[in-house]
Amino acid sequence: MNAMVSIAKCAEYSTKLHFSMEKLLSNIGGIGAFVKPGQSVLIKPNLLSDATPDQAVTTHPEVVRALIRILKQHGAKPCVADSPASVVKLEQVWERTGFGVMCEEEGVPLLNMEKSGSRMFEVNGFRFAIAKPVLDADAVISVCKVKTHSLTVLTAAVKNMYGAIPGFQKAMLHKMHPTPAEFGRLLGAIYDTIPATLNIADAVFGMEGDGPGAGTPIHLGFLAASSDAATLDIALCRILKIKPETVPYLAPYIGKRTINIAGEAVENVSPQSFRLPAASFMRNIPRPIIGILRPFVWIRPAVSEKCIVCGRCVAACPTKALTIVDRKKPVLDPRKCIGCCCCHEICPEKAISMTQSPLITFVRRGKPL
Repeated sequence: MNAMVSIAKCAEYSTKLHFSMEKLLSNIGGIGAFVKPGQSVLIKPNLLSDATPDQAVTTHPEVVRALIRILKQHGAKPCVADSPASVVKLEQVWERTGFGVMCEEEGVPLLNMEKSGSRMFEVNGFRFAIAKPVLDADAVISVCKVKTHSLTVLTAAVKNMYGAIPGFQKAMLHKMHPTPAEFGRLLGAIYDTIPATLNIADAVFGMEGDGPGAGTPIHLGFLAASSDAATLDIALCRILKIKPETVPYLAPYIGKRTINIAGEAVENVSPQSFRLPAASFMRNIPRPIIGILRPFVWIRPAVSEKCIVCGRCVAACPTKALTIVDRKKPVLDPRKCIGCCCCHEICPEKAISMTQSPLITFVRRGKPL
C-alpha cells in the first residue's frame, strides 16, 4: 500500500493549532479528500481514562476542536465518541478530559457508546463487538494520542480503534489474548474490520516511558495524519526511533507499506531522545514458550505507597489477580496475572509499575529493549 503521511509542526495547544491542522490536511488533499459535505463523521479520540489534558494520557480536546471546525466549514456533521476503560464513569471522563465542555461549546454531540448497542464480528479467528455509532457513521476519523505502551511498545493509530469496542469486553479480550503477539493480531483484525477514513495523531505532547497511563509527558511538537493507520504508525516509529518490528500489531504490515512523507521532514520533528517502556521484554515471545518459562520470565504489577486504595485496578483486572483486604493496597496473586497492564494503565496515581523477573533483568542488564 502507498499512503501519504502528512506531518505539520505544532508547538502548543493554542489558537494557532487550527492553522497547523489546516496545513496538515492540505498536504494530503484537504478534508474534502476524505469527507463529503452532508456526511456524518464520527471523531474517535483516545479517552483512556479521566485524566486531565496536561497529563498526556488522552487526546487533547483542542486538537479535536480544530478538526470539528474544519469539518463544519466543509458542511459535514461531526460527532465525538469513544469507549474508555469500563471502571471509570463515562461522565467523569468527559468532564476531566475537557471533552464535555469542548463539545458543548462547539454544539457537537458527544455519544455514549456503552448504551448505543453493538454488532458482533468474527475475523481471522477473533470474535469482538463494535459499537453501532462507529458502524453507522458515513466516515470515521481516528484522532489518537502518541504514547508508549508497556504491552505493545507504541499506542497510536491502529490501537486507537480498540476503543470502538464497548464496555468490559476490552478487558476480557486481554484475558483471552494475553501475549503481545496474539493481542497485536487482534488489534489488526479490529482495524481491518473498521478502518478509519482518516487517521490523525496528536503528538504536540506525547507520552514516553511506562505508558499508556503512567508514563511521562514529552513535548514532541507536531501533528501527523494519513488515510492508513498502519502507515502512520510506521512513520511515527521512524520519527521516535522505534523499530517497527518490536510493535506487535505492526508485524503484518511491515514491508507492505511505502512511507511517503508530505510537509515537515522526519528529522525536523524527531526528538533527541524518547524513552520506551522498561517492561517490554516479553512482547514477541511465543505463547507456548511463555507458558514453559512463566516461573522465571514474567512481567507483573507492583503497587507502591502512592496507592489510595480506589479499587480501579481490582475492577479492571480481567483475571481477578488483584484483591483488596482491610482497605490496604491491593495484593497480587502471581499465578493469575497475565501481564496485560490493565491495572497499570488505569491507576489514577501512577502507583502501579510493571516489574520484571530477575532473569529478565539479568538478560537485559538493565537496558530497555
